[in-house]
Amino acid sequence: MPSHKIIHKVIEKSNIPLAAPSANLSMKPSGTCIEDIKEDFYNKVDILVDGGKCNIGIESTVVKVVDGVPVILRPGFVTEDDIKNVVR
Repeated sequence: MPSHKIIHKVIEKSNIPLAAPSANLSMKPSGTCIEDIKEDFYNKVDILVDGGKCNIGIESTVVKVVDGVPVILRPGFVTEDDIKNVVR
């Protein structure tokens, strides 16, 4: 779950489940500030929202639950142990 108040409002107002990737093109590292991504996304998106520099700068952990068991599809800041501590 993102920590920034701007995306919290977007999630709240959308009133639907929302998933979004990191702001990076395939095979490039995720940007941690608007300057990192401006060039890559120029003329590819309608708007960029500058929420300031990221606090962590590591990709999100992506998890899929299969038959009640969480499976990590992409490792990130949240570790397998972090997940195990929550789902016990």
